[in-house]
Amino acid sequence: MTLPAQGASTTRRGFLGLVGLTAAGMLSACSAPSTPRPGSGGATAAAGDKLKTLTPTYVPFAGVKPDLPGTTSNLPGVPDISGGVSSYPADPVPALTRKAGKGGSYKAMTPLWGPPPPGLASNSYFQAVNADIGATVEFQITDGVTYVDKAIARLAARDIPDLMVIPNWEIEKMADFNKAVDQAFEDLTPYLQGDRVKTYALLANLPTAAWQWSVWNGKLMAVPYPTEPYPYGLLYRKDLFDKNGWNQNPKNAEELYQLGKEITDAKAKRWAFGDIHEMAWPIFKVPQEWRYEGGKLVHKYETPEFELMLAWMRKLFAEELIHPSVTSSKGANEKELIGAGQIVIYRDGFGGWKELLQQHRPKNPGFAMGVFPLFSHDGSKPIMYHNNAAGIFTFIKKGLPKAQVEELLSILDWCAAPYGTKEYELSTYGVKGKHFELGSDGVPKPTELGTKEVAYTYGFLGGRPLYVDWPFPDAVRANLAWQNASFPYIEKTPFDGIRIQRPGKYAGLQVPTEDKFTDIMRGRRPVSDVKQIAAEWRRDGGDEARAFYLKVLQDNGRA
Repeated sequence: MTLPAQGASTTRRGFLGLVGLTAAGMLSACSAPSTPRPGSGGATAAAGDKLKTLTPTYVPFAGVKPDLPGTTSNLPGVPDISGGVSSYPADPVPALTRKAGKGGSYKAMTPLWGPPPPGLASNSYFQAVNADIGATVEFQITDGVTYVDKAIARLAARDIPDLMVIPNWEIEKMADFNKAVDQAFEDLTPYLQGDRVKTYALLANLPTAAWQWSVWNGKLMAVPYPTEPYPYGLLYRKDLFDKNGWNQNPKNAEELYQLGKEITDAKAKRWAFGDIHEMAWPIFKVPQEWRYEGGKLVHKYETPEFELMLAWMRKLFAEELIHPSVTSSKGANEKELIGAGQIVIYRDGFGGWKELLQQHRPKNPGFAMGVFPLFSHDGSKPIMYHNNAAGIFTFIKKGLPKAQVEELLSILDWCAAPYGTKEYELSTYGVKGKHFELGSDGVPKPTELGTKEVAYTYGFLGGRPLYVDWPFPDAVRANLAWQNASFPYIEKTPFDGIRIQRPGKYAGLQVPTEDKFTDIMRGRRPVSDVKQIAAEWRRDGGDEARAFYLKVLQDNGRA
């Protein structure tokens, strides 16, 4: 599985039906029991510790423990680096002693960044997992690149599946999600609040902070998928870098640009970059969203750093250092391009690193990915963004009978089985001896059938405590070393640990505004238009949002 970074950009259009309003963007980093401000579109805010009365009781599950050290964040709302596991357990143990399901049949909508597997009727992997669960889950797999468009269309048409997975970075762009969430999905507070969660031992194993981010409008509305501390890194094809002797440690933006020129060879069908602009944000020290300085809130669009970033990205596009499929379309599958070696550097979450290894290493043992050490555009001390405690949410359709809601929660409980359990192995790799074998190194290796049938699907339905549990020891160590080394550069934000349900008007500005900035990067508008675009953003709701966010700081004693 891969987790695109928060703020990942794809085109969205309206919500149009569900709540009778237009839409384009909303931050799911929010919701709390407070009174919405007039005109705020249901926006609320509360420090995470004020939401603990709504969240499930935390009951740790004894399982495989990481043997490689991580880092404890001690930052409000920022996930820990939980450590890593250097070897795959030889004998996974069952997490549950009884069937999770009771024979029900359900539809589940999930994203996938890659080719879809065969459907349930002709997929022995799906059939085997459903048999172990004791219920039928039929997946409606949707292209992750255009997922939000399909999700909005389903919500608008009131065509809600029994289980609907929506990533946080897509909810960020849905202006009316604050209202839609109540109309489309079941309130899970009566089922999971406090000790009620103990019926579902593996859901009780999820960290409290992740549950706090699953609250909307004062209710527990989803099962969370805990996230890594970092939204993404600048990943590269390490095997190709080793082969060609390219620089694996650029120290500033100029060195990265020169590296791009060295790598790009259109005749050889090789380009340096995918669309890396979201990683260019921290490279150019653009604030993650807001910066509080001199008693004022400044948005990233208003900073000189943002303008510098746009000008630099414009140069990469103008000099054709970015793959033409990326340049001509917002829907290019960069994982396919990097897997084929047509691009060698791209921005992704670390799930993408794991997914690429799983896909390519069985047929190409030398296939390797790396991640550039952090650097800033001018060689000064770098910064890095951080995630909130949950990055994906699984919602249950509103209005289902109580018995079906309970069965669905039992299914999600099965899906939340952590690394080292039989359930995790089955959902991740399929049936041993059929869909995968253990290699001489003890690492699961997919069979031809597994490569065809197994896709990351059940994993989306149940989050689990995260540590680096990839079955590739070299990549585990490299990933964990990068995370631990990068931790001191995490940039604190003014709102760390505060659960904010964005004003709808402000959320709806994100996509159309960033489309304008995309026009600058791609040479369709001059860089001098940056200030005009920022002024339009302020006029159309940015200043109203600034007042809301400033009040959040004041209410929490931070301004």
